[in-house]
Amino acid sequence: MKALFLALSPQGFGETLIGLALADQLVPVGVTSHFIVEETARTILAERGHEFDVIEPGMGKLAGLIVDDVVQRFRPDVIILADYFTYVTISVRYQVDPWFIERYGIPVVPIDIWEWGGTDFVVDIAGDHVYRASERFRALPACLRPVPLAHLEPDDAGHARPFRVASGEAPLSARARSRLRSSLGVGEQDRLVLIATARWQVTSEAAYSQAASSVASGVPPMVTHYLEQLPPRARFLLIGEISQAWSGLPTERTHAVLPCPQQEFGALLQAADAVLSLNLGGTTVWRAVMSGVPAMVLGNSYRLRDAADIDRAEALAGGFTDFVREAVTEVMPLHPFVMWPLGFHSFLRPLLTGNPYADAVAQAEVLDERAVVDGLTGLLFDPGYRATRLAIQDSYASKVFALPPTGEVFAAMAGQLGITVG
Repeated sequence: MKALFLALSPQGFGETLIGLALADQLVPVGVTSHFIVEETARTILAERGHEFDVIEPGMGKLAGLIVDDVVQRFRPDVIILADYFTYVTISVRYQVDPWFIERYGIPVVPIDIWEWGGTDFVVDIAGDHVYRASERFRALPACLRPVPLAHLEPDDAGHARPFRVASGEAPLSARARSRLRSSLGVGEQDRLVLIATARWQVTSEAAYSQAASSVASGVPPMVTHYLEQLPPRARFLLIGEISQAWSGLPTERTHAVLPCPQQEFGALLQAADAVLSLNLGGTTVWRAVMSGVPAMVLGNSYRLRDAADIDRAEALAGGFTDFVREAVTEVMPLHPFVMWPLGFHSFLRPLLTGNPYADAVAQAEVLDERAVVDGLTGLLFDPGYRATRLAIQDSYASKVFALPPTGEVFAAMAGQLGITVG
């Protein structure tokens, strides 16, 4: 059986990594995969061994001709969208109708990261800006939901099937972990926080970028102020280019590593004592959860446009610190977000409701200075609190491990479509 993956993520790697995780797990059941990706994903694909082609938005409609050629050469039995959201946005980025692929007469199956069936197909981005996604999703014959992030159970109609996207990183021995930390200049008594950031969070050419710019630039200095209050033994790790937004981190306590292959990233993740993120859906967060590294995610529930909004939010929050009350004036307009700086606050509510993943990760409001500082301090230095959080994460991970093998899930879905795997 042959599967063609369309993984056209414009800047981030998460959707492509999820597609690759699925393709890797299908190899043992006889599925050969081919990817079509954008240039930003070339290095990741080169690491994994699957054949791939590259297209770019500047190609416009020529990109469709390249897809035509791949389909003719590869002759796939199924087309997998990795994922649905990034694929349908090619209508804007490539100025083509995304559904030209239906003329091939090949079943199209999306990876459904955000559980679109429970939404109104409206994505809240940077406050007043919204993206209205195609509802063609409802007409597709089946979808695959990656876990972690999606609910553990299939939907009642049997249309959506959850699959295990991760089983944790390759284990790092205590000796190897100690050597890696030492190479970073981190001592045995130090506590290392991996700050999970991505280039797309602070640089974007999208239409919403101007609306989100104050949030993109204003939130990191607030978080930096919180991190500076952690005990002196706390150290901070950034992987990749340090953007201007995070340049305020204390240099004597901050360690930067160049972008690296995914296997090396997994080792660095396990060398950390905690992960801090402003993106609840980030791949680094669920990789931490599945690898036994405690994770904390910061979000924002408040919409702040003026002084009256600040007063209302402060009343709801039970009070802001003096620092926060002054700092938010530099961030406004501030929109609610679970994925900084975009938003997705309302859009992801159905996904997170009743989802044990939301409980597995420690969460705090980014405007709650004490909750952030105390929570991180507990994760790093309080053995009891750390053990409690890890037990919650491990309980969730055990449920993920209990899911049927991904090859079995995929074969059942393919059978539903009249396709034989193998």
